[in-house]
Amino acid sequence: MKILSKIKQLLPNSPKTYYLSIGENCLTDYILIKHRLKSSSTPYSHGRSNLDYAIMLEEDNYEKLLSSDLLYYDTIDDTIVVRNRYYSKSDHIYNNLQENGFEFTHHDVINNNLHKNSYRRKISRMLTLKTNPANKVRFLYHHRINENSDLNKIVQKANKFLSYYHKHQIDAKFFIFTQSIVEKQEERALLKFHNGENVKCYVLKTMKAWEGDNYVAWVKKDNDLIKKMINEIR
Repeated sequence: MKILSKIKQLLPNSPKTYYLSIGENCLTDYILIKHRLKSSSTPYSHGRSNLDYAIMLEEDNYEKLLSSDLLYYDTIDDTIVVRNRYYSKSDHIYNNLQENGFEFTHHDVINNNLHKNSYRRKISRMLTLKTNPANKVRFLYHHRINENSDLNKIVQKANKFLSYYHKHQIDAKFFIFTQSIVEKQEERALLKFHNGENVKCYVLKTMKAWEGDNYVAWVKKDNDLIKKMINEIR
């Protein structure tokens, strides 16, 4: 069986299910890795973005993401990051850190050729996903809680994002997860805000927001809820 599995992986047109991060930050990629689902890195895996940026990127096939005239350095506290000024328009429904333009949080795609090449490969993988209708693609998206959040709009945008895959007859589905903060341990729960055929939205009722330098520690405390969600997605 192991030999057969390896042979299938080598076949260029062999059907495969891909589990991929669409942002809004590194947390989604971390969860996919932790639960052994991550297929590969995407342009969204290691940066800050939002669903409006993702739709723009799909509309133009990521054409301007690495355009040198659209990239610039910015700072967050004492950290230098690279941003793209073109992919910067969005509805005001995201955390403020996700509304400053597509952010390359850990990659200097202006002056580091290794980082630029890494993103070229990420873009190529996204475009290649649409070339084999036998593939199944499962996108995971963490929507950071904020006072302007509108989950109905997020669900609508997720359907818009998927349309770029469905028109190529790709079996693509979109899984959104976010938080609702509660005060008591017994109030913690996994709820389903939206249960569409192709888009599902989960709300994890947790006691702490997943934010700050120690967000991974808080996520670990909520791993029981995350595991329930992941088991539904598999």
